[in-house]
Amino acid sequence: MARSAVWLQGGEGYTPLQAGVVTVAFSAGGFLTAPVADGLAVRYGRLVLGAGALLMAGGFGWVWAAAGDAPAVHAGAWPLVPGLLLAGAGLGLLVVPLVNVVLSAVPGELAGGASGIFSTAQQFGGALGAAVIGTVFFGAVGQGLQGALTGAMPWVVGVFVVCGALCAALPRRAVPEHEG
Repeated sequence: MARSAVWLQGGEGYTPLQAGVVTVAFSAGGFLTAPVADGLAVRYGRLVLGAGALLMAGGFGWVWAAAGDAPAVHAGAWPLVPGLLLAGAGLGLLVVPLVNVVLSAVPGELAGGASGIFSTAQQFGGALGAAVIGTVFFGAVGQGLQGALTGAMPWVVGVFVVCGALCAALPRRAVPEHEG
């Protein structure tokens, strides 16, 4: 997501404010799905998480295609907006209910420790992902910012496809908050 803003500013000539306005679509997508994500996870469990991961992959695939089709000169970033909206919607379905689905298989007496391990793993994964994608992106900056973005996007899409597949190993259903 941050790489899109860097590309918009450095590669497409957007001001930070303009880049922020375009990337608000990502947040808007999350705002649409976050309120219903927990309820859907109680009913459909890991399928909601898998759908969220695949929506993120599809949304960032859209951004990848739109960035690859962009001319070398500033031509507008509106083609990115649908992909960012889709990816944000996926984020809301993936991240919001994730802890409830994962911890639903943990006995109550172990929930505190499992929650700590989950939080640590989530932070580690986020840092590792940012490091890997950032390394790929900034390693390709010599090709220009458009080349860097289109070089990093296959990794982003691939990670979310793998994430969607790994969701199949999670518990089938989340535990409703009143039962937890």
